[in-house]
Amino acid sequence: MKVKIKKIEANQTYELRHPLLREGQPLSSCNLELDDDEKSLHLGAFKDNKLVGVLSAMPTSCPEYENFNGIQFRAIAVHPDFQRKGIATLLIKEAFSTLSKKYKPHHIWLNARIAANTLYTANDFKPIGMTFDIKPIGIHQRFFKIMSYES
Repeated sequence: MKVKIKKIEANQTYELRHPLLREGQPLSSCNLELDDDEKSLHLGAFKDNKLVGVLSAMPTSCPEYENFNGIQFRAIAVHPDFQRKGIATLLIKEAFSTLSKKYKPHHIWLNARIAANTLYTANDFKPIGMTFDIKPIGIHQRFFKIMSYES
């Protein structure tokens, strides 16, 4: 499947953030802290010019590594018709590449819904800590990946 990944604005992610990640909540719940930070990155996956996947990355260190330069992935969503086709992995790999070149973060981390655990372990993230409940969204697991760079 041919999918194009490109940078988008935070508000463009709402098209998928709202129905997939904030269902039943007001549209304003899609606006995340640091969405508009100059160091934040928003990526969209497009199939035939239709937005089918999104990923946002914010300059926030993982609580377990708060003294290191970190990036948090947030609001990763893929349209149900395009899930399990590698689109989230394409978004993650593009984010790794872009962020590594620009910021060289020590680590990248995220809080994932349990249903997505396989996606993150397949992309070299490691679980950290116990599962926890984010109300009203559900049970989550924190994942992190220590970045490495060739000198």
